[in-house]
Amino acid sequence: MRVAFAGTPEFAATVLRGLLESGHEVGLVISQPDSRRGRGRRRASPPVAALARERGLPLLQPPDISQAAGEISRYDVLVVAAYGQILRPDTLYAAPHGAYNVHASLLPAYRGAAPVERAIMNGERETGVTIIKMDEGLDTGPIALQRSFPIPPEMTGGELAGELARLGAEAMVEVLDRLESGTLNLTEQDSDRATYAPRITPEDQVIDWSRSAREVHDLVRALAPHIGARARHPEVEGPVKIWRTRVHREEGGGSPGPGEIRAEEGRIFVGCGTGVVEVLELQLPGGRRLGAAEFLRGHRLGGALRR
Repeated sequence: MRVAFAGTPEFAATVLRGLLESGHEVGLVISQPDSRRGRGRRRASPPVAALARERGLPLLQPPDISQAAGEISRYDVLVVAAYGQILRPDTLYAAPHGAYNVHASLLPAYRGAAPVERAIMNGERETGVTIIKMDEGLDTGPIALQRSFPIPPEMTGGELAGELARLGAEAMVEVLDRLESGTLNLTEQDSDRATYAPRITPEDQVIDWSRSAREVHDLVRALAPHIGARARHPEVEGPVKIWRTRVHREEGGGSPGPGEIRAEEGRIFVGCGTGVVEVLELQLPGGRRLGAAEFLRGHRLGGALRR
């Protein structure tokens, strides 16, 4: 099939690579405009745009994807993966076969912008990918294909997103194969079972040390390695980012209490509402990420962390 592809971050770039390795023809790539990043404010391309340029693919980066609807109409189908804009009807229905989206959850669970992070934060043990034929709702379209994936207890949000992107690429190719052969069947979602995964807010990043050690650990790994969970310390101006933890003790309260720090022999332990986490990697404002032992060689850390 002749495919137009719309996507922006690395998740979408992985899906695009899978399509390029298939028997289908990707004739147009649409991505968000380049942006200025870093201290030097240099222009940087989103991963999908960079991949399109590397492969010599026709690339559009309109401020509004509706501006590309005319180009999309020249292709059989539009494939969407983490594009970052709401698609209006003029774009959704521009291609003869419509638009199909790669969503990183087992819909109708975790509709919305942050299904990977929310699934880990909620302690889910399984997630997956869903290919839907897009309609005008928020991830409400009929299901073309689903593939499940177990969530190991130490897997980070970044690691899970990478696995789901690869799984999503395989599933999307299978959907295109079925669509081309006329054997694709669609199943309506049960919206009564829907749950939602809104964008991660600054408040979502703050560690509540009164929660269990498992819940604190799940928050930290959900937000690694790109967002980062945060805590405050009375001797530090600005948030302390916690990048890696492990559950040291699952049950019990007592010492150390919630947020209380115990640093010993190059290791950092922090009490929770129940249990204790070991902090393996952290970062002070303006500093770099450091393992616990390296951090303690240059910094004293005592007292307690707080929200």
